[in-house]
Amino acid sequence: MKQYTDQLLRNYTHIPYQIWNEHLRQIKKWGIQTHTMFEWLTYITEELGSLAKAISGYEYRNGEKQRVIDEAYQVATLAIKIAEMYITQDGVNLKGD
Repeated sequence: MKQYTDQLLRNYTHIPYQIWNEHLRQIKKWGIQTHTMFEWLTYITEELGSLAKAISGYEYRNGEKQRVIDEAYQVATLAIKIAEMYITQDGVNLKGD
């Protein structure tokens, strides 16, 4: 089985742009949403399942690499949105370390 090595975010410069574009795509598709954190957790879990399916398809069924990348950005975007919700909870902007 092929091994993958952490790339130390060397290609990080384009990642925020991709996450921002995914954010805009989600807003266009769903609008601004308000949910409980458990609902948000359900959404990110569903996206993580889609990522797992894309990876499995790529590794074992000649799936598309771009599908894996797209799903990873969807998971990352939701994870960052969840972090932001906690950082700015109750109108208090925390450092978020």
